[in-house]
Amino acid sequence: MHSTRRREKALAAGKIVLMDMLTSLVSDVEDAVANGDPSRRVETLRRMTDLFIEQAPHLADLHVAVFDEVILRLARGIEFRVRVELSERLADMINAPQGVLRDLALDDEIAVARPVLERAARLDEDDLARVAALKSQEHLLALSRRASLSERITDILVDRGDERVVSAVAGNEGALLSERSLVALVEKARGDEDLQTQLEARASLGNEQLRQLVAIAREKARATMRDSLARLDGFSFDTAAFDDAVDGAAEDLARTSSYKALVDDFADAARIVSECAGSGALDEETIAAWVREGRIEDALAAIAHLAQVPTPVVARAYHSNHYDPLLFFLRSLRFGWATFKAFLVAKAGRELTDEVHRSAFAAFQQLSVSTAQRIVRFTAMRERTLEAEAI
Repeated sequence: MHSTRRREKALAAGKIVLMDMLTSLVSDVEDAVANGDPSRRVETLRRMTDLFIEQAPHLADLHVAVFDEVILRLARGIEFRVRVELSERLADMINAPQGVLRDLALDDEIAVARPVLERAARLDEDDLARVAALKSQEHLLALSRRASLSERITDILVDRGDERVVSAVAGNEGALLSERSLVALVEKARGDEDLQTQLEARASLGNEQLRQLVAIAREKARATMRDSLARLDGFSFDTAAFDDAVDGAAEDLARTSSYKALVDDFADAARIVSECAGSGALDEETIAAWVREGRIEDALAAIAHLAQVPTPVVARAYHSNHYDPLLFFLRSLRFGWATFKAFLVAKAGRELTDEVHRSAFAAFQQLSVSTAQRIVRFTAMRERTLEAEAI
C-alpha cells in the first residue's frame, strides 16, 4: 500500500512539473510569436514537438490540449518545409493533437497534408469528410490509401475521385464500399482495365458484382482477341463464329466436368510448390524440368500458383481435348514455346505429329500475352462466381 501511495505521489508530482514546464513554454510561444523572428518561431516549434513526442505516452487529455493550442499557433503560417516535417512527425502518434492534425490535413500543399491523410488515426470522420469533399485529387488519393475507410468517406471518394483515386479505393480492402459505390465502381470498370483488375481482386464483392465483372471481362477478352486477329495480314474470320469460339474456350477453361488428375493428388504438389516459391526458385525453367521428369501434378500446381487460380482449373485445362485452354495459362505467364511443347508431349505421351506441331506453334505465335491474361482473369472470376453461388 505504501509503495502504491509513493507511485501516486510521484505521478502527481510529475504532472505538476509538466504543467509548470508547459506554462513556461506557453510564455516562450507568446514571445516567439510576438517577436516575429521566423528562426526563433521554428526553434520553439521544434522544442514543443520534441517535448510532446517524448512525453506523449504519459500525457492526459488536458496536457494534449495545451500542446495542441501552442503547436497549432506556432505552426500556422510557418515555412513549408517545417510544416512537412511536423506532419511526418505527428502522423503516427496515437494521441497526436487533433487541431494540429486537422490544420495539416487541410493544407493546400499535398506534401504537408499527405502524411496525416494517409496515416493519422486521430483524424475523425468529419475531418476526413471535409477533406474528401473540398480538397484536390492529390488529397483524395492520399485519403484513399488509409488503412481503413468508412462507407461515408468512400462514397465521396468514388463520386469525386479521378481514375487514380477510384482505382486506389477499389484496391484498398480496408475501404468499406456501400452498395451505391459498388454499383458505380463496376460501371466505371467498363472503360478502365486497371479498375477492373482492382475490383476482381476484392474478396468482399457480392455475387451480382462478380457476375457483372465476368460479363465485362468476357466482352473485353472477345474484343482484344478480335482486334489481334484483325491485324494479321490476309486473315479473315466470321464474327459470329469467332464469338462462339471465344466463349467456348472460356467455358472449356472453367468447365466443372470430371478430369483425370484427382484433386487429392495435389496436396503434396501444393506443399512442394509453396516451399519452392518461398525460396524464390519457382520459375519457368523449374516447371519445364518437372514436366520433362513426369512431375505433372507439381507442374500444374505451380502454374496455378503463378496464375493465381485454383489448381483443379489448371488440371482441367491440361486434360482438355484441346490445347487452347492450357495455352492461355502458359502464355499469360509469358512462358515460351519450348515449355508449352513439353506439356503437350507429356500430355500425349509421345512426340507431336507434324500437323499438331504446326497447329500448336501457330496458335502460340498468334496468341498475345495480354489476350491470354485477360482470358485467364475472366476464368478466375467465373470460378469465384460459381463458388459463391454454391455457398
